[in-house]
Amino acid sequence: MDIIKTKIPGCYEIHKIVRKDTRGRLVKTFSEKTFQEMALHRNFPEVYYSVSNKNVLRGLHFQIPSQHHVKLVACLQGSILDAVVDLRIESPTYGENILVELNPDKANMLYIPAGCAHGFYSLTENTIFLNKTSTGYSQKHDRGIHWDSCGIDWPTNKPIVSEKDKHLIDFASYNSPFRYQEAI
Repeated sequence: MDIIKTKIPGCYEIHKIVRKDTRGRLVKTFSEKTFQEMALHRNFPEVYYSVSNKNVLRGLHFQIPSQHHVKLVACLQGSILDAVVDLRIESPTYGENILVELNPDKANMLYIPAGCAHGFYSLTENTIFLNKTSTGYSQKHDRGIHWDSCGIDWPTNKPIVSEKDKHLIDFASYNSPFRYQEAI
């Protein structure tokens, strides 16, 4: 696996190993050994997937301490623009975002550290998005910030969003509980 640093400390774009032959292809989505060598989190007790129509935007979501989590995300079908916003106070990239296209042809995924908000925009119909988390879902700890309050260059200003996501707090009004730790 190729693990590439993004501008957000602790956030990596990972290009997976792909084996192709006449039958199709096989993609290795996780290697505990590689993650251990890179000092990345390796235990993901909950795995989710969603199916989205074109122009659906989900996010920007995260969980607060004590149930904050690392995420490992990929697009298994279709194509998405995946967004990460650094919410860690004192981080050199606090408030900044990255936008990465994920799709099965690129065979890439994102490793997102705790303390970052995450969301994605579906570029195609029937997009299948995979989300592995280092902690289980906790409604009590579930939070989000409004999708258009962080300066993300989304492809539209009129995406399809859930009622919940329409009413999330703006980034400027959010009082982050996350602190940056240099040893990420």
